[in-house]
Amino acid sequence: MLFLSDLDRTLIFSYKRLTDDNICVEEKEGKKLSFMTPLSAKLLCEISEKVTFIPVTTRSIEQFERIKFPSGMPRFAVCDNGGNLLVNGVPDPLWRKCAEEHILPAMAEMERIKSFWESLDEVYFEVRLVDGTFIFTKSHTPLETLRLTAEKLCPEKVGLFDNGDKIYAVPKGINKGAALNLLRERFGEEIIAAGDSLFDIEMLRNADIAIIKQGELTGERLNNIQYSEEGDDPDHTLLTVRKILEERGILC
Repeated sequence: MLFLSDLDRTLIFSYKRLTDDNICVEEKEGKKLSFMTPLSAKLLCEISEKVTFIPVTTRSIEQFERIKFPSGMPRFAVCDNGGNLLVNGVPDPLWRKCAEEHILPAMAEMERIKSFWESLDEVYFEVRLVDGTFIFTKSHTPLETLRLTAEKLCPEKVGLFDNGDKIYAVPKGINKGAALNLLRERFGEEIIAAGDSLFDIEMLRNADIAIIKQGELTGERLNNIQYSEEGDDPDHTLLTVRKILEERGILC
């Protein structure tokens, strides 16, 4: 069995959720950025011994590598919203070749979007091409910025997304659902997937079992076995995985 999980706000949480006993799992330049509860840290170690845990994240490779998992670095990890598969920390060339079949045809549109965003006063962060895969920046008015982008540039090969003040232009075909399908082909195993945002929805739809953390997808109904959080518990994802594994006799 595979356990595919989004990271931020699904497994790990920012300083805003900090309590005295939380465990820091990410630092940058001496600043503590992300945390897990002691219970989640324990559960992740137990679960990783029984099933294959694969993080699936929109984070860049550099951002992902900052995370220190209590269970140790996973053998497999999907970064860049599906643009790269890391195997023992090294990008898989065959996976990347497949991803570039979607990225390269979209590159001209992404360059136009990049130039457009750089011209806007409401964009207040560097406009980045992340790992050669998608465009990212931040806007004071994210929804309006995306509306103007769609209206003026009419992208056909690129999808536009927001997450708070963060905005993204991502090649169509580069998504977590497509990544899940490739992992299913590679491993041929049943899949549990967990996530909280629109970036995760295709992965959740394509999984055998979906765990929906409170967030953008609250109230979403999928056509598979589904567990949805009703509160806001940082341990919800891993407690649910443990429950599923216990019911199947995989974890005692």
